[in-house]
Formats: sequence, structure tokens, C-alpha cells
Amino acid sequence: MPNFNVKKTMKRAYSGNVSTFFNTKFLKQEKENFIFEVTFPSQTLNPFGFVQGGMITSALDEVTSITVNLISEDKKLPNSIDLHTSFHRPVKLGKVIIETKIIKIGKNVVSIEGKLFNSENKIATSILHSAILTDLVQKK
Repeated sequence: MPNFNVKKTMKRAYSGNVSTFFNTKFLKQEKENFIFEVTFPSQTLNPFGFVQGGMITSALDEVTSITVNLISEDKKLPNSIDLHTSFHRPVKLGKVIIETKIIKIGKNVVSIEGKLFNSENKIATSILHSAILTDLVQKK
């Protein structure tokens, strides 16, 4: 496992708007799994009072991408090819836990799995994120 720099990766993630919007936090690594917390604000609700599916997918896209940044020591950027999302239960407003895992990382393509757990710790959404790996150009 690479010796990744969580502070550096999260600082870069927060330079965009998505991690800021979801108040994304890296909590810990457990073997091959990376654990994050995100918060869904009221702006993410659909007319039925649950988090809209596209917002859930956006949060999963963000944390699976951050996982690739961590594994590659911020040298690679995952440029999405496919985001396959399955919705198992509604998601309510507030904090949720997302677990990510690199399924396979090659020279050019990466596959990442993400699982979002609701406030009752039940799986609510899963995603398979496939991406082309591109070099991450660091701002000076």
C-alpha cells in the first residue's frame, strides 16, 4: 500500500466545489477499504423528502475519485468512463458513511467500488466507477 498523504489529497479535493458541498471527510483506512463521511444538505432533497439520486451518485463519484488519488499518491486523476449506480434504499438528509475499494488498477484504467450506508448503517446505494487514469498536473 502506498504511503499516501491524506491532508494533501483532501486539500486538493476541497479546492473544487463537490467535496466542499458534501463536507467530505476521510475517516480511515481498513485494509483495502477507505471510509468517508459525507453530509447531504437540504439542497439535495427531491420532492419526496429524500436525497435525489444524482446527488448520491455525485457524492459516490467524488469519494471513489479521492480513493484513486490516495492510492496513486496524487499522481493520477480518474477521468470517468462509467458510473453504474444501484439504489437499494432511500437516503435521508444528513451524514452518511461511504466505503470505497479499488477493484483493479491498471496502467490506464481503474475500477472502484463504492457503498453508501444510511443512518441505520444499511446499504442504501452501491456504485461501480470505471475511469481512465490521467496524469494529475499539480498547480504551482
